[in-house]
Amino acid sequence: MAELVEYLKRAVKDGASDLFIVAGGKVSEKVEKNLYSISEENMTPQESERLITELYVRANRPIERYLRSGDDDFSFSLPGIARFRVNTYHQRGSMAAVVRVVVFEIPNWKDLHIPEQIMEIADVAHGMVLVTGTAGSGKSTTQACIINRINQTRGCHIITLEDPIEFLHRNQKSIVSQREIAIDSENYLTALRACLRQAPDVILLGPQVRHLYQEVVDKFESTGIPIAVIDQTAYGMMDGEKVLKTAIKMMKAAK
Repeated sequence: MAELVEYLKRAVKDGASDLFIVAGGKVSEKVEKNLYSISEENMTPQESERLITELYVRANRPIERYLRSGDDDFSFSLPGIARFRVNTYHQRGSMAAVVRVVVFEIPNWKDLHIPEQIMEIADVAHGMVLVTGTAGSGKSTTQACIINRINQTRGCHIITLEDPIEFLHRNQKSIVSQREIAIDSENYLTALRACLRQAPDVILLGPQVRHLYQEVVDKFESTGIPIAVIDQTAYGMMDGEKVLKTAIKMMKAAK
């Protein structure tokens, strides 16, 4: 069985979106929606545990939370290779993980065919923006492009609350403070309440904040600070009708 870094480098080289580490099967990668095996033999539970433990070591993250809850999300980088977003979980009593490959550079929005009308959201000075869609539809990449546009064109303090951090933003015209929940702050609620003392101009909230919509409205309805909420519904999809109902509920709550 190869070492973890070899599998990660292979995934980046092949242009894979995800790497799968699941006991009972071979280490696999997803390339253009197709799965390919990249290990010669099926993994034993001991081998998957070894690889996943190394993920935690490389991320400098305690493994106790995962062992206790059975699920965890985090990210880490391999210098000169790529950044990786990891979801670990238990299945059939053994450790498993899906590792998403995240390129270092924020993609060019034109290459992704994001409409100019969407990018103009970066000019919004007040209000709340919901970015919704199915898993893998490009919500995180879209918001990264919008935040990057703000960073390039406006002198702002941008605060992101993420779990985990995916795209890394370097300060340009703006100052970008990226806070990872459970590392930089205890939880979303604590970080959200602290934002008002950090002179924010733009706040980005990650997908796990859905249950805090009311808190968001209560805290920021009078500040005028633009907030982008990345909505990852637990049901895997938020269609147009649900988006409308959510928006109506939030507007009613803000009255």
